[in-house]
Amino acid sequence: MKSYDLVVIGSGPGGYVAAIRGSQLGLKTAIIEKSELGGVCLNWGCIPTKALLDSAHLYDKIKKSQEFGIKTSQVEIDFPKIIQRSRSVANRMSKGVEYLMKKNQIDVYYGFGKFKDTFTIQIFKQENSNEVIEELQTKKTIIAVGARAKNLPHVSIDNTYVIDYKKAMTLESLPKKLLIVGGGAIGVEFADIYNLLGTEVTLIEILPQILPNEDEEISKTLQNIFSKRNIKIHTQTTIREFKIQDHKVHVELQKQEQEIIKEDFDHVLLAVGIQANTENLNLDKVFVDLKKDKIIVNSYYQTTNPNIYAIGDCIETPALAHVASHEGIRAAEHAYLSLKKEKKVSTNFDVQIEPIRYQWIPSCVYSQPEIASVGLTEKKAKELNYNYIVGKFPYQALGRAHAANERDGFVKVLIDKKTHKILGIHIIGKNATEIIGEGMVSLYGELLPENIAKIMHPHPTISESLMEAFAQSIGEPINI
Repeated sequence: MKSYDLVVIGSGPGGYVAAIRGSQLGLKTAIIEKSELGGVCLNWGCIPTKALLDSAHLYDKIKKSQEFGIKTSQVEIDFPKIIQRSRSVANRMSKGVEYLMKKNQIDVYYGFGKFKDTFTIQIFKQENSNEVIEELQTKKTIIAVGARAKNLPHVSIDNTYVIDYKKAMTLESLPKKLLIVGGGAIGVEFADIYNLLGTEVTLIEILPQILPNEDEEISKTLQNIFSKRNIKIHTQTTIREFKIQDHKVHVELQKQEQEIIKEDFDHVLLAVGIQANTENLNLDKVFVDLKKDKIIVNSYYQTTNPNIYAIGDCIETPALAHVASHEGIRAAEHAYLSLKKEKKVSTNFDVQIEPIRYQWIPSCVYSQPEIASVGLTEKKAKELNYNYIVGKFPYQALGRAHAANERDGFVKVLIDKKTHKILGIHIIGKNATEIIGEGMVSLYGELLPENIAKIMHPHPTISESLMEAFAQSIGEPINI
């Protein structure tokens, strides 16, 4: 039986990062993966969906090329090639993680890991198999098993007619009509992809707005843009009934307990949330407690068993890849410090663990236009009784946006009226997911609106919009 200082179960953006950090600190580290290195994010989520989005956005831009003075002959979609390219991108990223494992001398085991006891992990050939292919001895373990798409009580994924995000990324042919259930980031991005490629898309959301976690003004703006593109959006709407007949999905939608909408679709894509992959790990054997499907952890990501940690989508923190990565680093660092205190490691690194500031978690949606935000929405600022100022700058006043012919959008900042502390940053428009990084640096550096407004930004750029929005918030606008 091989022995390790640290074993990580799951190789997604939380797990593989945790393993690398553990190895950097001198821990003998192994990682267990039931499928492909990189987990859902690299293979089925963050990366390949962006490849699909880029194909769809490029196709849309080519169709509009005459606006840029470029004539093109008839442009056609090769849908299987679009899917193939997305899978190729995912495969390259997975191989990149494989390289990182070798570079950092991390042993990789393929199979399904389950706890035999606190310090012993059995690796099974498959999740529901009884065949143990390896047993590992470990001093500390980090659980990074992620999550999967959730079913609705009366609508179950069969991946023929009712599909999940994985199937939506590998369809053999472009559907004529698609119903997307769930108006969060996943639902919105797939609505964007398939609409631009020519599918008739209907998007429903049970709450009063799509992208429920975003600022209301941002969500309404995106809804208006999508509606102009003939994406049908129904909020406060649920599936009342559905049946599969004649190779179609017949659906009855109920809107606000009044209007009934009947329609047929080729596929229904469920994007209604996630379920943590925690049920088959034998957590009861090692005294790890759950709250529903999520593992309970403390501020250092220790579970109710202090030798076992958990990070990412299987705990109750925002289910985002960048969150999981930073949690993985901190869990590995705490595991190292615990082993150092117990005198079970010989290395002597000086490690200071800085807690994650969960109030400053950036959120990104890669639709066209992009959306990015951090901090409080207006609704939340009102609920917390902040006396705040709004600074706003439209892309219509931005030279770079005109040059790119992408004038939809704005930057909106919320500032505490008395202290001038930045409360929130909300962006919809070109490059939103890139310029939110400047906002993050500003927040962590505790800069004030006056600082950002007076920092020289290159011209012409989209990033000027952030400078201008902060200038507007302090009453010193220049270009509006």
